[in-house]
Amino acid sequence: MAETIAELSGNEREQRVAELKRKMQEAAKKTQAAQPADEAPSSASAPAVVAAAPAPVATLEAPAAPVTNGAAALPTPARPAPAARPAAVAVETESAEGSAKGINRREFLTYAWGAALGLLMLEAGVGSFLFLYPRFRAGEFGGDFPIPLAEFKDPDSPPEPQTAGKFWMVTTAEGEAKALYMVCPHLGCLYKWEPSNTRFECPCHGSKYTHDGYYIEGPATRSLDWFETTMEGDMVVVHTGQKNLGAPAAESPALAT
Repeated sequence: MAETIAELSGNEREQRVAELKRKMQEAAKKTQAAQPADEAPSSASAPAVVAAAPAPVATLEAPAAPVTNGAAALPTPARPAPAARPAAVAVETESAEGSAKGINRREFLTYAWGAALGLLMLEAGVGSFLFLYPRFRAGEFGGDFPIPLAEFKDPDSPPEPQTAGKFWMVTTAEGEAKALYMVCPHLGCLYKWEPSNTRFECPCHGSKYTHDGYYIEGPATRSLDWFETTMEGDMVVVHTGQKNLGAPAAESPALAT
């Protein structure tokens, strides 16, 4: 029969192929109708019958016999390309599962290690600061010096030196206790008390100051520096860690006289 179909003309060949397809479809329908109603074909077997129908057509179209009457051969139907499956489905599923679970064990250990390291560095920094920060005890220069008020004599008495605290104890004309820093504000020499002249004099460059520490003359640019003092009962506490600069030399009350 294949040779007979190949010898037919184009139109006759198409009619013969269509007739064969129709007969095969009718045979398939009769086969389905002959089955009992309770034994209906499953969804898996139904496509097998339909798919089997084109098989004879492929057998009929397989011979490539030469066309003697000049008619063109039947075109081969193109097969549809399979649909591409998304490649990122598995990756998106894994990322969704990871986000639902929260941080994993490795991330938790990383955060815990970073927090512990930061706390350790903070403690080390605070410890280093407290170790290097200067702390002075009472009676040590830079700390507090409690002195009985009775040791600050009347204003006409000579000043008393306190070499440990580096200051002179004087009583001003107003009757107040005052602690004068022993270092000359000019170039840092140690001045001394001259009883014959009742004043302080610097042996290095000749700067002179009154009993209360005010500038009189010399190359110094200000009066003597002094420390803060507070009263605690009958004690005068000199805070050697809080030095105050003397007033400018031009403002000294000793220049007015």
